[in-house]
Amino acid sequence: MEKLILLFLILTISPFVIASQLCKNVDNFIYQSDDLQNASITEQKHLIKLTLQRCPRHAYSHNNLAFLLKNEGNYLEAIEHYRQAVNINSNLSQAWYGLGEIYDKQAQFSLSLEAYLHVCHQDKSKKKIMALLENHRYATTEEGEVLEKENLLLLYDKEQRQEMEQQIFDCGLNAKIQPVIIFRNLIFNPGTAKLKKSATQQLNQIAIALKQIAPTVIKISSHTDNQPLQGVSEEVHSYHNLKLSKVRADTIKWGLVAHGIPAKHIHIYGYGSTKPQISENSQEAWAKNRRIEIAVE
Repeated sequence: MEKLILLFLILTISPFVIASQLCKNVDNFIYQSDDLQNASITEQKHLIKLTLQRCPRHAYSHNNLAFLLKNEGNYLEAIEHYRQAVNINSNLSQAWYGLGEIYDKQAQFSLSLEAYLHVCHQDKSKKKIMALLENHRYATTEEGEVLEKENLLLLYDKEQRQEMEQQIFDCGLNAKIQPVIIFRNLIFNPGTAKLKKSATQQLNQIAIALKQIAPTVIKISSHTDNQPLQGVSEEVHSYHNLKLSKVRADTIKWGLVAHGIPAKHIHIYGYGSTKPQISENSQEAWAKNRRIEIAVE
């Protein structure tokens, strides 16, 4: 540990000029040291934070601190340091991949896709990208998940969307990023157009994103399942679903209006069970087919 103790002293009391030279060679002082590998996680974090006090633009220190924080489950702070790392060194592949992993865990899948695209040359990243592109997973949110504003803007903001499409093209893949997001977390009480309280947070994030980009057209499409009802004919059931889906789309519309989105920009569509994503009768298929889709122009 003598080498680490010496480093503590240099970082703490050395003149600025000496510390500046140290910052240029901090990898040799710290990350190639056996002492660091043998130190506890707490000691490693303390040393890296001390290094960042004197070397705030050392990308690898931000990356390595983020890695430790990620493993502890401290995702917010880890994202902050990963972001600082790539802002300093945009080619730091470890930081981009670490960001992708955290966004995966948080179910912020378009952010995860965007992070992995920066390191598409890695086989493991390309596999992640292909999985996210499959079945529109990067733009789908399930029950219990909430897409944050930054995640929504990657798809709704034209410039960010086009930039991501260029990254996909450069990656050698053929896929278009559509400005439409599938929300399975905007859940209604069964057979009604009353939103559950769990939908409030997601509706708020959608409104924040839409106000930022101010689209001229917002299309809300509501879809129901085709779960059969006893004692009701198929024709009556189909008519009921069409009517219910339109009322549910209207509920989402006025929920957004209540958050400050102009009603004149919102168009609603109720498709009932006429456009299923999975054409089969099962609990899993019904859950997938019940959804709200919101697109912008």
